[in-house]
Amino acid sequence: MSVLSTAAAGRQAAAVATDDFLGHPKGVYVCFFTEMWERFSFYGMKALLLLFLLQHHKFGDRAGLDVLGAYGGLVYCVPVIGGLLADRFLGMRKAVIFGGLLLVAGHAGMAFEGHAATTVNGVVVRDEGALRIFYLSLALIIMGVGFLKPNVSTIVGQLYAENDPRRDSGFSLFVAGINLGALFASIVCGYLGQTLGWRYGFGAAGIGMLLGLAQFIWGRKYLRGVGEPPAPLPQPREWSIYGGALLGLLPVAWLMHAVTSIQLGPDVVRWTYGIVVMALAGIVWSMWHSWRRDERNLGLAAYVPSLLAFALLGAVVIWLSHRYGVLDFFIEESTLALVLMSVVFLVVGFWYVGFVTRGCSKVEAQRMGAMMVLIFAALVFYTLYEQTYGSWVTFTDRLLTKDIAPSLVQAQPAVQWGEGWLANLRVFMASAPWSTYSLLLGPVSFVVAASVSDRNPASPLPRLLFGATVIVMLLGLLRDAVVLPQTAGSLTYLGALFIVLLAPLFSVIWAWLDRRGLDPSKPTKSAMGLFFGGLSFLPLVWAAQHAGATGAMASVWWLVLAYLLLELGEMCLYPVGLSAVTQLSVPRVVSLMMGTWFLATAFSETLAALFGKLAAIDVPEGETMVIADAAAKYADLFNFLMWLGIGCAVVALLASPLLRRMMHGVK
Repeated sequence: MSVLSTAAAGRQAAAVATDDFLGHPKGVYVCFFTEMWERFSFYGMKALLLLFLLQHHKFGDRAGLDVLGAYGGLVYCVPVIGGLLADRFLGMRKAVIFGGLLLVAGHAGMAFEGHAATTVNGVVVRDEGALRIFYLSLALIIMGVGFLKPNVSTIVGQLYAENDPRRDSGFSLFVAGINLGALFASIVCGYLGQTLGWRYGFGAAGIGMLLGLAQFIWGRKYLRGVGEPPAPLPQPREWSIYGGALLGLLPVAWLMHAVTSIQLGPDVVRWTYGIVVMALAGIVWSMWHSWRRDERNLGLAAYVPSLLAFALLGAVVIWLSHRYGVLDFFIEESTLALVLMSVVFLVVGFWYVGFVTRGCSKVEAQRMGAMMVLIFAALVFYTLYEQTYGSWVTFTDRLLTKDIAPSLVQAQPAVQWGEGWLANLRVFMASAPWSTYSLLLGPVSFVVAASVSDRNPASPLPRLLFGATVIVMLLGLLRDAVVLPQTAGSLTYLGALFIVLLAPLFSVIWAWLDRRGLDPSKPTKSAMGLFFGGLSFLPLVWAAQHAGATGAMASVWWLVLAYLLLELGEMCLYPVGLSAVTQLSVPRVVSLMMGTWFLATAFSETLAALFGKLAAIDVPEGETMVIADAAAKYADLFNFLMWLGIGCAVVALLASPLLRRMMHGVK
């Protein structure tokens, strides 16, 4: 019997050795590259989206930001539904494949740019057919992200045993794939879109997603059966889910069009604003109540005085908003997407108040209250952060130099397209960034390395091949960042670059502080994140003031400094927020609260577009932009956002001792 047990253990160890690569299951690398390509396609398209609308279709700044905000908001809303459908019916693997197919179709549609808009007798004439394809393509991408993004990360977690010590480092590896995709996306898609043509930037994003989907299908043998449906799924029900998702494309596409074509009535916005403010007052009341209450089951009458007090506070906020023009701004600039996001927020808010007042103990209610404050801090931070794809992009395009090291930039020859596709392919290959090709080496090297490892787990070749590929990829990236003339779209790579550089440093810093008992609490880290987020706008204020005073482009190094400060903030806040949701939520609603985190991110996308319209610039046809006027608008916007972030950081820091007590020992 012992001989048989020993033999079985030996076979199991051999199987694990064959299935592992560089200390982790090979399925993790399959998910790594799938997510890398998905983020490559997502951020590559996002880097170009606003510029494409402004320059190709001649949208005004306000309309372009409306589309960007609605798109960003829906991209973070729909994964809540996609994750639910996968958990209950489809399983993660099928959901990822279906989402990947939708993404490929969406990016293929984005590559159809149509005719550039023209102005006839002062009226902008657009290619309406191309715009309809554009809105449908955005809907496909939104729906595709909804099915793919939440489920590929869930697969990673299930590839490890519950107490596997490699789990945390496996997720760190997976997050590195996200950042790697975002880093290469801007360099490749942003550059191609603004130099060779929009279709090439969007097309590169689509090809990337196609490669990611192919990699996932090829690598499903390494998933160990993870991600299958929770129960046998009848084929009619499975196809009904796919059909429902496809039908859902129509209202999503309509909404993307409606945000620029439907003007909401003042009464709709006024009532929505009032209800949202009163709902916020209710949430704050529930936190206050959870702090003061005892465990006795008091009647409704005991709550009435405090409810009336907080309702009065909400009414005062509404009156002040009307008195100082805040409400008028919302009435003028709000879109249908923002109103719908507000409705979702109201539903979550009313549920939360009812849950913590009637369904939680005092400790649970206080922990949930602390978590909601941290989620709100994340909402404010990402409202600031998402300016990077809105006002930061247009500001860079209009008022900043583009090249990090101008003396090293090599002038690129003008692109001359030929008649045949083969000649044009040669032109493209000669003009594309080196990162376009070095990026392909990553998944190809993994396929080769995994195959070699399957046959000979002890071979050193896979490690050498993988290490050499990483070096080549980084060299190609460095060359493109320094040698190629940069564009406003390609410079969005700075955010992902600083994340990649700062993540290991922060990991060491937090560990060093923890060993000495000096690691800041979660509320303090969130306050630090808000402070750096607000401070990141200070260099841009100075850059705008310089451009306005001199009439010349300000240095791109102001943008580099702004990104550095912003990513310092994200390193403080983002990991804290995700960890807080899992640690502070009542266990039976942790999935719902994680969904609330993503809904807050969605709301921040729409709010970011709303605030970006404070610096909207519309230049009449035939006239040129007045640099001093544009610079003044940007300076006012950046100054406002700077003080918004710093002010919220001060409030969060002052509240951190109270929040620590509300967390009841959770670190």
